[in-house]
Amino acid sequence: MADYEMKKKANIGSSSLILIFIVLCLATFGLLSLGNAKGDELLSVRNAAAVKEYYRADGLGEEFLQLVDRTLLEAGGSTEEEVKREVLSKLGDYYQEEKESFLTDIPMGAGQALRVELQADWQKRTAKVQSWKVYIREDYEIDQSVNVWSGAE
Repeated sequence: MADYEMKKKANIGSSSLILIFIVLCLATFGLLSLGNAKGDELLSVRNAAAVKEYYRADGLGEEFLQLVDRTLLEAGGSTEEEVKREVLSKLGDYYQEEKESFLTDIPMGAGQALRVELQADWQKRTAKVQSWKVYIREDYEIDQSVNVWSGAE
């Protein structure tokens, strides 16, 4: 009878060890999943902020396009030269003579900017989009200096 009870205890012990191992595995996988979820949340928050910033800059770019279009339409001159002179008196700061286009950079976050370049058709009194793109304004430099303790104070 004593042998029977001893074998029964051994069987309960091995199944308990397997159960403990399974519970530890599940707890470990649960914690890893929680860590991944936190990282995914941080990434999605950053992505949402970048998208929001882009749409803010895009809205300002649309306002700039409307400003140039409205100024071209409201110009009172009858010839192309008169229209150009009147428009440039109002929007001359944005005009690039070498490219013959209106240009503005709208700052965004993370060292980026939205560049809007518009080509004016003086005869039709409209503006055509030449370029509408996001570019990096600042050089990205990684800090590779490592402060290592040398043992001295």
